[in-house]
Amino acid sequence: MRLKAVAPFAVALLLVSAPAAWAGPCTQDIVAAQEALDRLIADLAASGPTAPESEDATLSHDPSPGGMAQAEAELGDGIAPELAQTELDKARKADEREDSDACHQALAKARDALGLE
Repeated sequence: MRLKAVAPFAVALLLVSAPAAWAGPCTQDIVAAQEALDRLIADLAASGPTAPESEDATLSHDPSPGGMAQAEAELGDGIAPELAQTELDKARKADEREDSDACHQALAKARDALGLE
């Protein structure tokens, strides 16, 4: 009887820990850089000029990080977010291939575009 009560928790624990087992050589660094980029884009969006809604937005489609970065660049907020997103996309692909060198090089470029150390 006790085993039935513990089984759901055991399954949940395995599911939570599984993504870490599948992580590439720089997954955590990519996540941290993406969070920094997302904060930058949110700050730029909150303080900068606005633009009319896109057709996708009127259809309730969520914007992609790359789309948000591109929109901010078009509004005159600079190209740093777009450059950072491009490099993060490269880092993700390298991470999937478990190419640590390429991943860290792309991450370095993304962090440089964001002004991070």
